[in-house]
Amino acid sequence: MQLTVKFSYVENIIPPRCRNPRRARFDDGLEVVNLREIQREAAPVAIISSSNSSELPIEYRWFDGQLWTSCSVYGCSRQAHTSGGTDYDYTAPGPELSLVTDSVTMSRHDIGIFVSVSEGKMAISEYLHRWAQSLIFIDGQVFRPAGEPRYVVMTFGLSNNHGGTAVLCTDISNTNIKDQSYFSVLQFEDAKDYAGRIAAARGDTTKFNADPGYTFDVLIPEAVQIRNDYKQEAAA
Repeated sequence: MQLTVKFSYVENIIPPRCRNPRRARFDDGLEVVNLREIQREAAPVAIISSSNSSELPIEYRWFDGQLWTSCSVYGCSRQAHTSGGTDYDYTAPGPELSLVTDSVTMSRHDIGIFVSVSEGKMAISEYLHRWAQSLIFIDGQVFRPAGEPRYVVMTFGLSNNHGGTAVLCTDISNTNIKDQSYFSVLQFEDAKDYAGRIAAARGDTTKFNADPGYTFDVLIPEAVQIRNDYKQEAAA
């Protein structure tokens, strides 16, 4: 499927009777990008995330070596595009998309576009082609790459039940948290054991929670790329 994108850009030009280039804005940018349409069988469901709350399960599909979802996901939870809304699914662009603007950036958060007009015409065109590759269409529904869900063991407060220790779910790795605190969705028992030893070492006897609020059904094991291979003898 082809999508025609109109956009603004800034380039250096040399006006008539001038020697030095000047920055000038143009609104005539035009690029045609290809959006991938694939069969449902080509992107099978790899992981199903279910919440303890009333939230609908999230299906992670496996395609081109990565996970894809039809909705924005953060912390293994659906994220609405509007505050307090229920518009979770990604928006599908029509046959034409206008990014023409008088702003310094061209931004469409709902479809994942954010680029500065100062990048210039060629760089923006290249960006749009890369962006198009970050979308796939299955039966008319947009899917975008998603972070792999995982467990993380976190501590809060000063220990001795002032704060606590918990097993949580996330889909990103924070560089401020050590690698051995992350576990794949196939390693819940390891995560719980590690958290228990951390809690014991901290003296968190009552402020300890080993229920992350989510369960995961793994249908394609190879889609689980994260694995904690650290030896857990010394949890403290």
